[in-house]
Order: sequence, then C-alpha cells, then structure tokens
Amino acid sequence: MQDNITLIKTGDDQIEFVKQRFAASSTVTASEKIIDRFASRVDVLGTGCWAWTHERNDPKYGGLPYGRFFFEGKLWVAHRWIYEQLHGPVPQGLVLDHFLVPSGRCIGALCVNPGHLQPVTQRENTLRGSGPTAINSAKTHCPEGHDFDAVNSQGRRVCTICLKAYKREYNHLRAAQKQAA
Repeated sequence: MQDNITLIKTGDDQIEFVKQRFAASSTVTASEKIIDRFASRVDVLGTGCWAWTHERNDPKYGGLPYGRFFFEGKLWVAHRWIYEQLHGPVPQGLVLDHFLVPSGRCIGALCVNPGHLQPVTQRENTLRGSGPTAINSAKTHCPEGHDFDAVNSQGRRVCTICLKAYKREYNHLRAAQKQAA
C-alpha cells in the first residue's frame, strides 16, 4: 500500500457507507446480516478504495492476495462477490479489472470497491497490468532504437532493419562453416 493512504471511515461509519451502496442496487441477494458481515471487513480509504481486511488468498502460489468471502456455501473472491451483488453476474468471457491501479489511484487486489472494477477481456486486463506482457506490448522500438515495423509469421512485432542484419550475419556464418567443413 502507498504511504499517503489514509483511513477515512471506520467501525459503524464504514458499515453504513458500504450498506448505502447495497441499498441503491436492485440485484442484491444477500441478507442485511451478510451485508453487515461483508462491510465489517472493509476499511474505506482516502483514495476511495475499500481495503479488504479479512481472509485472503495465499500469494506464495503465484497469485495475488485477493480477499476471500464465504457466502451461501461458496468461497468467493471478495471483489467479485460485491460486484455481482451490486451489478449482477460478470458477463461471460470477461474478468474484473482493478482499472485504477496503473494510475496509482487504487491499491489493487485488496480493493473491493465496485467502482474501481470494470469487466474486460483477459487480454485487456493483462495489457493494462504491469507484468512482462504489458511491458513488452507497450514497446514501440527494438533494443537498437528502430521502430517495430513488421509482424513475423508467429504474429510477433519485429524491426526489419535488425532482422535483415541478423539474417545477413547468420548466412555469413553458415557460409563460413560450410567452407571450413
């Protein structure tokens, strides 16, 4: 979490704040008791994030520390549960993206504010992230500084200047090997 994040609602204030969002939705299936239980596990931060303070996934197995919430015999990812309670099911083929994370305005995996979530394709979610795929897709130039100006047969972007230089060097080495043999 960032150092400048401040807690703005605690205790009964936070529970009422979260419950107001539920009251405005027509898709809620949870009882008031369940809503109170959910809201008691959230801290409302100055960034607008609703930080999950209860049980989490274990990130040591490669995942992110998403909050977990038990409802009607099923263990839910907390941000997905609240999103579906307020907006209905996530459309098939889409995932929920914490879309404010790249701007630094959201804490990400532990934020359960449905206003910080947006259904997107897995591809868009990945490209909005900060992992190697997102970093490489944002590159517009090769390591030598030339534009990526073509796409190879595997669908990868390439720099034709460097590709021609590589092929020239490769062919030169192959010819030298044949001569030596």
